[in-house]
Amino acid sequence: MKIISPHSFYSCAAHDEVLAQWNKRSGANTPLVLDLSSAAYIDPYGIVALTLFLNHLPASALPATLILDGFPPSGKRDAPSENEVVNTMTRMGFWEEVGAKLDISEKRLPVRPQWSDDNGVLIDITVLHGRDAINVMLRKTGEILQSLKFSPIGRGHVMEVLSELSSNVLDHAKSDFGGVVATQTYRSMRSGTRYLVMSIGDMGIGVRASIAGNEKLQGRLDSDGQALGIAVQSGNSRFETGGRGGGLPRVIEIARRYGGSVALRSGTGALAFKGESEERRVFDTAPQVGTQLRIMLPENRLVE
Repeated sequence: MKIISPHSFYSCAAHDEVLAQWNKRSGANTPLVLDLSSAAYIDPYGIVALTLFLNHLPASALPATLILDGFPPSGKRDAPSENEVVNTMTRMGFWEEVGAKLDISEKRLPVRPQWSDDNGVLIDITVLHGRDAINVMLRKTGEILQSLKFSPIGRGHVMEVLSELSSNVLDHAKSDFGGVVATQTYRSMRSGTRYLVMSIGDMGIGVRASIAGNEKLQGRLDSDGQALGIAVQSGNSRFETGGRGGGLPRVIEIARRYGGSVALRSGTGALAFKGESEERRVFDTAPQVGTQLRIMLPENRLVE
């Protein structure tokens, strides 16, 4: 079974197409070959999505073959790749999280350098199994943001987003695997603006099933897209009592404040929000188990 992605930028849309192909062929009892050799760049959303996808493949699809430009490597294991996607994955700790699922010897997997001058990686791939993991991640992130001279207000908002989204995974996802989070900064080739990009995802029950636990909302959940639209409204959660449901609405509010953007996927629903125009769009996409979100904030508005 082979899936080919033609996208040069592996993020939300590219992974949606991979999922669409997978859903059509997942009944095949042959190992998966995932060809991403066209990818010239991958963002935290793409990295988190691939980490979750590969770790939840059925036994019949394993071991999977992942093809990138320059991967599998032909040279020495510790030789740096000339491909930016491979290097990004290596710096983010991708191979440590998915290596056991791939049809390649551990001795040939790229090795993450012990020391690096790259400040673009703020949070490498982190699996959130419990509160302790969240607390460690937040503490390290706060130290890094301070060293990058993020303003106290900007730093507080970034930490708030990560805390809210991480807690959502533990409170709502009901996933044994936990959630996966990754964060980095990068410069847009189109606008030249530098962005802080955060992504978190899980393979849990999804937004629609979660908020369906609230009897007051059950009659309004005709689709996954509709559920996403309700979930980002203040006060709506799976709890009928007040004072809950602040996570996703608060993320949208912070994106609006900084002129950032939010992409949210769950089930067959997708939501896109642009803070500059306050445009909100809900549409259907390939079915996705669990929930995944990406938030992009202009870096210049977060620093001193």
